[in-house]
Amino acid sequence: MRINDAQALNFLRSQTHVQVARAFDIEYDIVDYQLLVPVNTDYPEWASGADFQIGDMAGAAKWQSGWAEDVPLADVSLINVGIDFAMYAVGYRYNIEEIGKAMHAGYPLTARKAIAARQAADIFCAQTALTGAGHPGWTGLINMAGVTPVASPANGTGSARNWVDINGLGLKTPEQIVAEVNGLIQGPPSVTGVLTSLLGDTVLLPPLALQYITGTPYGINAPNMTIYQYILANNVYTQRTLRPLTIRELPTLANAATLTSPALAGQGRAVGYRNSPDALELPMPMIFRFEQVQSHGPLQFQVPGIGRVGQLTMIRDGAVRYLDGVSPAPV
Repeated sequence: MRINDAQALNFLRSQTHVQVARAFDIEYDIVDYQLLVPVNTDYPEWASGADFQIGDMAGAAKWQSGWAEDVPLADVSLINVGIDFAMYAVGYRYNIEEIGKAMHAGYPLTARKAIAARQAADIFCAQTALTGAGHPGWTGLINMAGVTPVASPANGTGSARNWVDINGLGLKTPEQIVAEVNGLIQGPPSVTGVLTSLLGDTVLLPPLALQYITGTPYGINAPNMTIYQYILANNVYTQRTLRPLTIRELPTLANAATLTSPALAGQGRAVGYRNSPDALELPMPMIFRFEQVQSHGPLQFQVPGIGRVGQLTMIRDGAVRYLDGVSPAPV
């Protein structure tokens, strides 16, 4: 059977719809950036960018007489922050031999290539959300510009800052670890006034730190709970809001610390943040999609995939906090 370009192209187009459907039906629990940060897809697909208005409020009420001729006024100050959107691409291809074999045997083409391309797109979006994916000037959830990391206190065994050593031996007491997690959630404690800091609802930990607190009993005060369970039950976020705190492992945090004074660069970083659209946003004007099949050279056919995304934006100041040195640098 002799196959010409038109026959191969028509066959591939008929198969592409099935391949794409299968690729987007599969859920990848290893690439779940949409659970880590709020994603906003409400923008026009080809918008160049968006302007965020980040504001603060000022003003105070005062005791007042009914005969007063003036009233204390409140006001807002707004800062416009412009965010650019950028396009990314990844696709897959077939050659005429693969298509010919499938047509001759009467079998559909495998969807594995479409699935691989879709997973690559998800990984790229996750990298964009977490670090900026190498786009010039972009940062993400774990390296956000403007967020100053704090060092884990040197109050462990032998003045250790790490919660646990490389062999899994604990270097800090459960009480010390709980205090540091609460610090990530609420920031420096307020000592004056009635206002409190912006509470975080999510804590991300490097693998070694999370493994230690999930496998280590809290101690005499809570003998039937691990440190992890105790934190979930007694953290400041849950105490104030009656809502559950989220604690998750993020492998890329194992060497994400950047502090050089003290020398903690390359060690583990813990991240505490508000995972809410009023605090963070990953703009995504174009969700990843596959375009029409294209003839690509004399013997190949390509299915391009494209999407558009912007930099992760912190809408409310103080929504993200870093604690460096919770675990040693990986070996």
